[in-house]
Amino acid sequence: MSQNRGGNELAAADGGSAITTLGHQSDVGRVRRHNEDSYALRDDLGLWIVADGMGGAAAGEKASAIVVEVVAREVAEGAPLEAAIAEANRSILDAVRAGEGRRGMGSTVVAARVSGSAYDVVWVGDARAYLWAGGLQRLSHDHSRVQELVDAGLITEAEARSHPHRSVITRVLGGPDGTAAAPDRVSGSLNPGEGLLLCSDGLTSEVEDEEIARVLSEGMSDTASGQRAVDRLVARALEEGGSDNVTVVLIGLPQGVAP
Repeated sequence: MSQNRGGNELAAADGGSAITTLGHQSDVGRVRRHNEDSYALRDDLGLWIVADGMGGAAAGEKASAIVVEVVAREVAEGAPLEAAIAEANRSILDAVRAGEGRRGMGSTVVAARVSGSAYDVVWVGDARAYLWAGGLQRLSHDHSRVQELVDAGLITEAEARSHPHRSVITRVLGGPDGTAAAPDRVSGSLNPGEGLLLCSDGLTSEVEDEEIARVLSEGMSDTASGQRAVDRLVARALEEGGSDNVTVVLIGLPQGVAP
């Protein structure tokens, strides 16, 4: 199991789901002094979450920690994933009103909920979800200014990576008033050897999708190889500059395991 260097992890004992955690790691990166990412590994609930806080050191850490704690709690109590994320949004705003953190603090989030072999992925912001199924497919669609420019055909994906507005997020939990927090959802199912990768933008701002695919192609067969793949992805983000905190969670249905 890799070290979680600076990120905030909420974990629980494994449950009975066939889909399981294959690997996870969070790193502060090479530029930032604090890790504002948080993540949750709740195999017992069939729930995995990555949250990327914003608002400066203590505030970003506070916002992302609220997200993973509240979403996990609400799902454990029977709430649908979208309702749990809405409650996390309210909780961030309540914390600000109570004098915790800092006004305007917020967080992006990507979460996967699994039942049997079926999954739902829900996100707000530019934290991403990918499907690995013999090839890599991006499931989430960034809520960001540069994604809007790409969608409009005004810039290319390659240009988006270095665009001056690449850090402008159009949906976020918390933030100035908490009104731009509506999540999007995709659903599907996994077969043996397939998985989902959840990550903060600290990975995707440094490592291109083609390289993510190459790394995953070498490590989806079991938990040991899954952790090696996650470790390699984080290492590549650091090698490419590590300009942001980077968090990667890989879940899947190992080869030879029935859905």
